[in-house]
Amino acid sequence: MRVLVVHHGPLVPPPGLSTSGGALRARVHAGALAAAGHEVLALARAQDDVAPGAETPWRVLAGFRSPGQLRRRVADLRPDAIVCVAPEEAPALRGLAALAVDLYAPRMLEGAFEGLQREEAGRTLAALAAADEVLFSNPRQRWFFLGLLGAAGWDLSAPCGRLVPLAAVDDRRQTASAPGAEGARAPSATPPPRLPTFVLGGNPWPWQDPSDTLGRAVAHLGARARVVTVGLPPCEGAVALPRVDRAAWLELLAGSVAVLDRYAPNPERALALSFRQLDAIAVGAPLVTDADTPLAEYVRQCAHGWADLPLEEALDAALDLSRDTAFARRAADLAARFAPAVTEAPLLDWVADPGVRARSWSLLAAGARLARAEARADIAEAARETAASEALAKRDEVAALNAQVRALAG
Repeated sequence: MRVLVVHHGPLVPPPGLSTSGGALRARVHAGALAAAGHEVLALARAQDDVAPGAETPWRVLAGFRSPGQLRRRVADLRPDAIVCVAPEEAPALRGLAALAVDLYAPRMLEGAFEGLQREEAGRTLAALAAADEVLFSNPRQRWFFLGLLGAAGWDLSAPCGRLVPLAAVDDRRQTASAPGAEGARAPSATPPPRLPTFVLGGNPWPWQDPSDTLGRAVAHLGARARVVTVGLPPCEGAVALPRVDRAAWLELLAGSVAVLDRYAPNPERALALSFRQLDAIAVGAPLVTDADTPLAEYVRQCAHGWADLPLEEALDAALDLSRDTAFARRAADLAARFAPAVTEAPLLDWVADPGVRARSWSLLAAGARLARAEARADIAEAARETAASEALAKRDEVAALNAQVRALAG
């Protein structure tokens, strides 16, 4: 089957440049679909500067510049199914082929921390109304989106959506950086390996506050270990590195004692399965994570990390991990649960027999109809007021003419 993956960002970033979570998610989808024997086309925005014709298992197409151009391009391509990893593009794809929209992140909730909740709410409802299938990265997000799916006209009496977790991918060889390139690993800035290293990094999103974790970790570890941050504001006592490319990031995680994944509590953290967590799993690095996250249960099951200990106790346990002979086995067990062959299976099942969802209504469409009706009512009311005003003017004009006729007749 011909499957189109619509995404943002290059699936294979240029050497030395970091990648985005959405691009990594789309890359895993494209790779799994191509490995399953499908013809895969990858289409991104023109502003992402994705070079068409790259040597990949999928065919990279020249980018689109507007929703209208996207729709025309897709209509010409005639795919059998579309996987949209950029939900804001979904409305332009509606009706062109069976459409799966990937809801791997709770964007409406994230938007609340960016002052964009109203805009993201509209985009989310429009994407859900356009979709024939939706993908979730963990069960909690299914529950988060369930009410929104109902508002978008989905039949909630039937199962909604498919669970496609983020995948643990160790692709250091495929993403090796070019020396000196922007964002590449700088050997002079990398902390020396003489001390055990704890790593905390990623994009400094406004809904993630690691300040308490960093301060306590630096204070507790002292000279016993080094805390390294990547891409985050400087923290006194920690080694701050700039954003690095994916290969350098994975190497840093692989060489760490543990990855710090604790933040100030908020609803987004309780819903999200993050790419940073899966990167740590991919390279076998244990996680010091929060107890109330979608990943915490897996960490408990595999005993590969700490989700329930106080931070200081978890740090001490990580320093003692070298004495644990079962460490490698538990790391491999956890990574196996998030291998692409496992996580992508529900998506492959859908692509094998993609269906178009029956639609009867949606709150978005009802809202649009209501808005149009209100606009027509406003126009009618304005016309009525204009007619009434004109009638009063004509009445006064007629009265004046009658008075003039009486005067002339007299």
